Amino acid sequence: MRVIHPADHRTCYRCGERADVVVARGHDLRYCCWDCSYSLLEHGGVIVAGELGKSRPRPP
Repeated sequence: MRVIHPADHRTCYRCGERADVVVARGHDLRYCCWDCSYSLLEHGGVIVAGELGKSRPRPP
């Protein structure tokens, strides 16, 4: 069994911003923001947790 922590309490694996979703690809779990999630989703990743509504505006 895997423990998936709330995405908004983690940072994005790629850019370091606050994560919006958790994407699973095989046995690999990645916490990521919406902007960085597209590359994982295009290669077979699946959203398993996170904020699925509208994305939050990023602070300037």
